[in-house]
Amino acid sequence: DDSEVANETNGGRREEKEGLRIAHNLSQICHCHAQGKVGSGFDVSSAVYGSHVYTRFSKGVISDFLENVESTAKMAEDGLELSDTLLEQLVVLVNDIEWDCTVRPVSLPPGVELLMADVCGGSESPSMARNVLDWKKNKRKLGFMDDYYWKDLKRCNNKIVSMLSDKLKDQTFLDGLRRDGAMIISTRTAEQWKKPMPSSWYKFEGSSWDVALKLLDLRMTLLECRQNLKGMGKSAGVPIEPDEQTAVADATMKLPGVIAAGVPGAGGYDALFVIYVKGPETNGGNSDQVRDEIGNLWSETSRKNEETVICPLSVRAAGFGDGLRATKLDW
Repeated sequence: DDSEVANETNGGRREEKEGLRIAHNLSQICHCHAQGKVGSGFDVSSAVYGSHVYTRFSKGVISDFLENVESTAKMAEDGLELSDTLLEQLVVLVNDIEWDCTVRPVSLPPGVELLMADVCGGSESPSMARNVLDWKKNKRKLGFMDDYYWKDLKRCNNKIVSMLSDKLKDQTFLDGLRRDGAMIISTRTAEQWKKPMPSSWYKFEGSSWDVALKLLDLRMTLLECRQNLKGMGKSAGVPIEPDEQTAVADATMKLPGVIAAGVPGAGGYDALFVIYVKGPETNGGNSDQVRDEIGNLWSETSRKNEETVICPLSVRAAGFGDGLRATKLDW
């Protein structure tokens, strides 16, 4: 009956949630051991859970275990060889100990897409994050602007989460984006979004202009994030957004349909991101006009600078819950 079906569904969800928790905990331990430190953890968490706002666990949750592994574990041909004692500690740490991390769902609205690029030839700097954290701890209060960058970046990040969770999730906005996003908004630049435009909707709320103005607010906040990161990088002596990346991101933001572009993660020379309004589909639905124009710009930029090649990636943003999945293969 219906109650049995509901119980089975709820039981399946509990098992899935528990499985994701275990996968997250074990993956974080492995990743931190491989890195030799406890990092931000967001990359592992997003791979497990999909799009979300992540607050990392306290370092003390796994630090003792990692120290024990470092001091007593033996290297084998196919990895680490853990003693029975370490294996018991690992099982308890993964299964039974409460981790104080938090995961809050957040997603881009349907009709807004993410494009990532690998910048081949761009240099990586593993010590960048370490240098920024050193600046944050020891030097950021030497000047007013130095301290401002860090505090204002936090404000901007919180505002982006608030927008994605509130007004960009409102049904009137979503309906307007669905009606006018591809055919009207995506064909105009952000500069043109500031002016009245035609709409298929007879009211202002939910019209193409109303939707575009809300996307402009998101654009300006993402741009403020870039400015804070750039200023923070200069203060810390770290190229979080190098001038070369700034030039490409600024040129990309001038294209029709583009909300924002910048450097993801810890920054540097080796990657770019773009958030844009999806245009009319091309290539049998595998791409769209805005994505194609971004690719054309990057291709032209790469041709002009043979040392740096910008390679668009096929990955797309996933919603919350679209991370790690169990799949049965009937082979």
